[in-house]
Amino acid sequence: MRSVLPRPARRRGYLLALASAGTATVLTAVAGCGVDTGGGSGSSSGSGSSGGKGEQITVTAFAGPWGELFKKSFVQPFEKDTGIKVNLVYGADSDWVTKLRAAGGKDAPFDVVALTPGSLHQAVGGGLLQPLKTGDLSNWKQLDPVLTQQSTVDGSSYGVPLTTGSNGLLYRTDKIKQAPKDWTDIFDKKYCGHVALPPLTYNAGLEFFSALVSQDGGKLSDPADVDKGFEKLAKLKNCVAAYPADAGSVSTVLQNGDAWIVPFWDGRAFAMEKEGQPIGFTYPASGAVGALTSYYVPKGSKHTAAAYKFLDYLSSAEHQKPFAEGTFYGAGNDTIDYDPAFKAKVKYGEDVYKKFTWVDYKTATPKLNEWQQRWNQIFK
Repeated sequence: MRSVLPRPARRRGYLLALASAGTATVLTAVAGCGVDTGGGSGSSSGSGSSGGKGEQITVTAFAGPWGELFKKSFVQPFEKDTGIKVNLVYGADSDWVTKLRAAGGKDAPFDVVALTPGSLHQAVGGGLLQPLKTGDLSNWKQLDPVLTQQSTVDGSSYGVPLTTGSNGLLYRTDKIKQAPKDWTDIFDKKYCGHVALPPLTYNAGLEFFSALVSQDGGKLSDPADVDKGFEKLAKLKNCVAAYPADAGSVSTVLQNGDAWIVPFWDGRAFAMEKEGQPIGFTYPASGAVGALTSYYVPKGSKHTAAAYKFLDYLSSAEHQKPFAEGTFYGAGNDTIDYDPAFKAKVKYGEDVYKKFTWVDYKTATPKLNEWQQRWNQIFK
């Protein structure tokens, strides 16, 4: 589905399509790049009990440049050092959760799977993931406690945090000379007709909505606060030029000038800037919204020993550093000494993450269809 809709005449059909999309799109990766589903599930062989040489495991990665850097940073050194082959599956976590659900916790198609928080709660609720034996992970104590808490459900830890982004305001520096300072700046009349607004069924859109609700101390779990959030959102009616529902479409509407400002992630903004595009990014004064990617071991994996070995590579400062610096997202390991260029641009670390707004996915996921319908009524 094409998501770039700068012309009002195209909006109605697009919004109707969103209404039927359900929660699938919100499970799309917060990867900072365009994500294309695809690739097979790979194959695994061997008993998996020893995690030894000659064994194979199947690991997921988001498609595009993110996945290629993931392969270089983690997969290739892991295969070289351990002799364990990694069958890498590119795609998006909405697809992976669907396949895990089809497996029903038996003979899982993956041994290590990447999920964003919205996907996590669906997977845990469906009994599709193993709680982590954190004592078996040598780097666990180096991982940021705020981030590990985001993958904790009912007191059990499930995920190893890889990277987290900050959802703030991405904007065109050649069109907007004075950088926005906070979320409310997107409502400035001088931007009317030049705003890109992701739908709630895309992570970036739900994160923005969560920021609007929480800005005055509200909570997604309080219907009255949610109503106030929609009242704020309605102020953008007739000012939205495009409704991008994936990272590639966000890039397109910014590049072709249909939009000048959009709620989006810091890593993607800095990557676009590095490519020579006139792009800036603002960490909102009232608080950015956290966008986390973590890795999990599914129930039904036959190669858990090898999976844990891979998670040790995934969580190490040595291997997370080049991946974080290449994606411009803060890593899960707090002991990394980043390069000066990264330190100068990216806000990261426990003190930063404590101030984040974190989407209450436990509340949001079952309400998402209803909320998207309300969103559609505003922007029809």
